[in-house]
Amino acid sequence: MQPIINEWQLGDRLGKALQHQQRADFSLWLAFLSPAVEEMAEFQTPVNQAAQPKHDLYQQLAVSRRRPFAYQTTDELALLQQSQAAQQGLAQLKLYSYLQEQPWVWQEDKRKLEPQVFADLDLHCRRRLAGDKMTPSVSDETALYEILEQLSATQV
Repeated sequence: MQPIINEWQLGDRLGKALQHQQRADFSLWLAFLSPAVEEMAEFQTPVNQAAQPKHDLYQQLAVSRRRPFAYQTTDELALLQQSQAAQQGLAQLKLYSYLQEQPWVWQEDKRKLEPQVFADLDLHCRRRLAGDKMTPSVSDETALYEILEQLSATQV
């Protein structure tokens, strides 16, 4: 079963529950929806595939990119230089460590969470961590006119 993310996956169930004043069903369907604002149906518009200009601010401002937190093969030379600086004295070691950024972790994994934290996440957060993208269904815009006609006929 595919998780319910936004209103277009419910079809007309949410509207029928509201129309027939079924508060329990309406609350149940609302509880199924994702709390993430960017996944709401209002924000699921077609993406314009126009050619976007490429701006690289790092290059324009002559700023170097930040190094990753994980250990890399190029860090071996830096560690060798750090050990040489340590042999020259503590002041030299401190100066070198201020000038060269050191790796913080051996392997960088952005999706790594402790099991207790992962167990507390709701299904929508777990789905976003897994990288599952939602697929919008094809909707019929003319169906809205028919629904409005039915509603106006019941009110008269």
